[in-house]
Amino acid sequence: MKYDINGISVPFGGISWSKSNSPKEAFSYLFLFLESKRILVNPIDMEFKEWCIESVLEIKETLVGITKDIKFKKDEISIIRDLIDACNTYLDTVSPMNLNGIIYKNGDRWEDLSFDNAMKKFRTSFKTQIMKIEQKYKLKFNKEIPDEY
Repeated sequence: MKYDINGISVPFGGISWSKSNSPKEAFSYLFLFLESKRILVNPIDMEFKEWCIESVLEIKETLVGITKDIKFKKDEISIIRDLIDACNTYLDTVSPMNLNGIIYKNGDRWEDLSFDNAMKKFRTSFKTQIMKIEQKYKLKFNKEIPDEY
């Protein structure tokens, strides 16, 4: 957290400032939030399409929200945009699917091939961007995004 001076008063003296978060703090918060999302870290053998969509919508909203009060550099915004694009791609793929109830895994693949591909692309995209953030800011994503989607 840093403080930005936004005013100095005279004759008695005084300084006013506002707190602002850094990109590193925003990404640290983002990691904690993403670690809570089962769509990324839960390797379970069944899912509900509606729950997955709801989770991706929450992730997308949070990604946009963290940019509200922080000045990100071009490469940092690029990471966030790539994550938003992964959310949109997932939603575009899964939303029109006529899948009711529970979607099961058959071995290491989801029963529905389109759903399987959507999950793989989504998790792979997030895994890639998370590694970039970890390297740049020396942060640690404390959950594992499974290789078997």
